[in-house]
Amino acid sequence: MKVEQLFVETLIDIAQKLRNNPSEYDLLKVAGLLRPILLENMLDRASAAASVDARFRVVKPAPVSIPPELQRQMDAAWATVHATRPEVKRVDVALSMRQGLLRGEPWEPGDEVVELSRLDFLEHPIGFILNDVEYSVKNMLKVAANSLGGIHNDGKPNRDKRAEELRQYMEQGGATWCGRSMPAGMVFDIACCTLRACEPLADELNRLGLYVHATSEWVWSAEPVL
Repeated sequence: MKVEQLFVETLIDIAQKLRNNPSEYDLLKVAGLLRPILLENMLDRASAAASVDARFRVVKPAPVSIPPELQRQMDAAWATVHATRPEVKRVDVALSMRQGLLRGEPWEPGDEVVELSRLDFLEHPIGFILNDVEYSVKNMLKVAANSLGGIHNDGKPNRDKRAEELRQYMEQGGATWCGRSMPAGMVFDIACCTLRACEPLADELNRLGLYVHATSEWVWSAEPVL
């Protein structure tokens, strides 16, 4: 199967799985489908064939601002800790969750809407901070696809350092997202953003005749999934 056909068929498969309140299993499998599009070169090859670049519309949040008085209190507290335990690593943000960064519409004051390339999208924050580490789309996707069952679930450490930290956090009973494991739940937002970004490209591949409707009830349509 040519990459153009495979690309659009994969988008159709993702859209089908997102319908009707997908289960955690469905979302993990979506992570496996997203991997060749986002982490490998399927999207780049399809874009080259149609001369259309996919742009991911996301929200760039305003920098976190700590009130001066609270900052002084935190500095004093950590100075006290380090006076007797200098080996303890300072952590200012132990846990933070922010929704909506991949929906392409500003939610809070200071939010900025930007359009990103595939590689920049992978580095975009997903909306989760753990021990001062801001996790990215790539980190979340690698956990869901490579550790939780999207592609692999072999119990081995994830090769990505940040993804492995997140995997360990999840194994210790980490946060959930809408009743699902957090990476699997966030795959929903990643997938919806990807479908929106890839829609013009899929339409152009269809127009050029580089995608042929498969013998199935599922065909590419520009109608929104959500």
